[in-house]
Amino acid sequence: MLHAKRIQRLGQEYTLTEDGRPLTTFSLRRGRIGARFTLGGADYLVRTHRFSGVYELLEADGTVVASTDRVRRSWNMTCRERVIPFRRTAAADRAYTMIGDDGEPAGTLRRTGHAHSETTADLPGLELVLQVFALVVVLLRRRRRRTAAAVRSTAFAGG
Repeated sequence: MLHAKRIQRLGQEYTLTEDGRPLTTFSLRRGRIGARFTLGGADYLVRTHRFSGVYELLEADGTVVASTDRVRRSWNMTCRERVIPFRRTAAADRAYTMIGDDGEPAGTLRRTGHAHSETTADLPGLELVLQVFALVVVLLRRRRRRTAAAVRSTAFAGG
């Protein structure tokens, strides 16, 4: 099981562990389009397409490893011609369920911790890099929604 936890309470930097052993760190800092991480000596970029809500996992040379369609209540991750569906199972994007080939739940992504500062991924059958990608997508989705809500509240307040 993967576990991402914020390094600082108000920051956007996370440390990622697998069953308690450190794997990598990544940042969702403002102004960046996506996130970068290193896994097993290889560098990866999660690229966000701002207006479409689509995410891509790229290797260091720019090769697309996986991508999502628009991340909403239901979304799909496509990798190596395999489509992996995810469905939201809790309000406010707190939990998603990965659907297996048989149509049954096969794994979960869940935001936990104080002020949802932690996220866990239990996605058996997926390569580690794809598990990290799915987890980062959920965190980026949350950041995107919070930013949009802040912009709307400022607009309605007349500021």
